[in-house]
Amino acid sequence: MRVLEIMPLAHSAMEFIGDQLSYFKEKGDYEMHLVSSPGKGIYEFAEREGTVYYPMVIPRSIEPWQDIKNMWRIFRYVRKHKIDVVIGHQSKGILYGMLPSKLGGAKFRIVLAHGVLEDTMTGLRQRIFATENKLMSSFATHVLCVSPSVMRRRVELGIDKPERQCILGKGTCNGVDALNKFNPAEVPAEITESIRDKYHLKKDDYVVGFCGRLVRDKGVTELAGAIKLLKEQHPEIPVKLFVIGNPEKRDALPEETINFLKESDDVIFTGRVDYSEIQNYYTVMDAFILPSYREGFPTVALEASAMALPLIVSRSTGCIDSIIENETGVYCDITPESIAEAILTFVDKEKARRFGQAGRQFVLEHFEHTKVKALMLDLLNQITSKRD
Repeated sequence: MRVLEIMPLAHSAMEFIGDQLSYFKEKGDYEMHLVSSPGKGIYEFAEREGTVYYPMVIPRSIEPWQDIKNMWRIFRYVRKHKIDVVIGHQSKGILYGMLPSKLGGAKFRIVLAHGVLEDTMTGLRQRIFATENKLMSSFATHVLCVSPSVMRRRVELGIDKPERQCILGKGTCNGVDALNKFNPAEVPAEITESIRDKYHLKKDDYVVGFCGRLVRDKGVTELAGAIKLLKEQHPEIPVKLFVIGNPEKRDALPEETINFLKESDDVIFTGRVDYSEIQNYYTVMDAFILPSYREGFPTVALEASAMALPLIVSRSTGCIDSIIENETGVYCDITPESIAEAILTFVDKEKARRFGQAGRQFVLEHFEHTKVKALMLDLLNQITSKRD
């Protein structure tokens, strides 16, 4: 049984699919194939995973001629290698994966729905995108959603038929490694202290962390406004916003917000941190915030919870599934006032500790990656057992 996964970005393949490829090969006797744009470390990753890798430059934006050529290449690849199962990730992976693989003879075609792009659209644009995704969904045999709220929203928008949808436990596509990588007990105290020293964090600072793309969709402008409010209304609380990530051109932040993040004494702006070190940076935080307008299932929220941090998240698609309200975290509206109020929740260190420990347990029970990849293998076995 041959399985092809199409993931547009190399680093996404390494982070979101991870060692599932070798696991499916070893435990399920599947021959694994991977298509993605070339990127640092992808060839070594594919070799390590025992996976056939086919590099393909996949543009993020719509480029009709390039997209048509790539879809033709996928069609030929599926036919040549007699691929049985195709899993399309993200918009381009789904576009390239569904119709070409159906025409190429792949019997099982899985849309892996990482989110609902239409959530931040309105009017005609939303209807156009929803119609396109409905068409792609119609070519699929199954739609694997990364969260319960993604499932609901795609049905509300008329994208999927409910009977085609499925989910892995409580959600995500690969979970997080909460036993080894995202385990606060595995980070030496001297590493935490070196990061605190590097960014001049004081013992009494209340450090609220954010990690992600610095774009409007993530609620970063409203978060910056909340920090300003807190400094005006509660100058006695030494709040520090610890920001990991880089500004992007697509959905770019206002210049005023970027300047505030880079220049304010109340913000630590690290820029991009290598994924191999990201767990170390969570250890200097007292709470983690993600006031996003849309997610699929926010992996950063699971990482932060696994590192025993209390969460502050919006009620948006994806985010709403990432906490147990008033146990592992709290919700906020995406306004400076609501975000500021939610941040004050975890000034109480004991409350923050209690929520953080509950969050770590929540991740260990439902999102530890060894459990999630076993669920994914079970799903693959269940789907392919229906072949004639």
